[in-house]
Amino acid sequence: MKKALFAFVALSLGLTSCKKEESTTQPVVSDYDNASAVKGGILYNTFWATEAGYDLTDTAKINHLNTYSDFYRCKQCHGWDLMGREGSYINRAPKSNRPNVAGSLVALIKSKTRQELFDAIKTGSVTRRTITADLASYNPATNATVGDQMPNYGTLLTDAQIWDLVKFLKEGAFDVTQLYDATYTGTYPTGKATFANIGKDGDGVNGKAFFDNNCAKCHGTNGTLIPNLDGAGYTVGSFVRAKPNEAQHKMKFGQLGTAMKANSSMVLSDVKNLYKALSDTTAFPK
Repeated sequence: MKKALFAFVALSLGLTSCKKEESTTQPVVSDYDNASAVKGGILYNTFWATEAGYDLTDTAKINHLNTYSDFYRCKQCHGWDLMGREGSYINRAPKSNRPNVAGSLVALIKSKTRQELFDAIKTGSVTRRTITADLASYNPATNATVGDQMPNYGTLLTDAQIWDLVKFLKEGAFDVTQLYDATYTGTYPTGKATFANIGKDGDGVNGKAFFDNNCAKCHGTNGTLIPNLDGAGYTVGSFVRAKPNEAQHKMKFGQLGTAMKANSSMVLSDVKNLYKALSDTTAFPK
């Protein structure tokens, strides 16, 4: 009887101990864990887009952002490929309506922690441009300083939105060196970017199947149903071949303001395969 009672007490203590241990080892869900890389990719394109879920109630602010959009869009200064003036934007010279292009983010993203990236976006260590800054008189040759400053995102974005951007940079953005070969010659802003081997080791057959299942309804089986993409006469095939730096972002995160929405399930191999298929000028003509 005593042995049975002892065994019962021991078992009870063991169960209590297990429950207590379980309750103290629950994983902590961080702001980064809760963030969305897809929403971050949309924010990187245009943070005040409808698809980004931005607060559009302040009409004056939204009108200002639309008027001076390239002074606030992340992609303007850092490029679709995150490489800025060291990548495909080597020849994107500043104009009265857009600032100079910044350097590459690639090494910074790899070397910085999540928190360090969050802090760099929110406050940074250099002077930030406020939304009240005069951008109407921006001239890259004479008064570029204020216009070339990074916007004060701490006052423009919520912490949750900044974490979305961090997650996009850390996990959502594609490594474009895996998608195509690029050669950059000269120096910013008069350099030149050329692209080759688009799709690299992708599978064109799988890429065509992906296109048929996901893209053909709007673009047609050979990508020519919408004949004036980007307002420059591109078809899907010719756009990808001319701008593989940009197409990869829009395939994943959507063409804002259109029926082409973000594809959260798209992975690097999908883009590789699509690029390989779309590099075929016969199957996907201009």
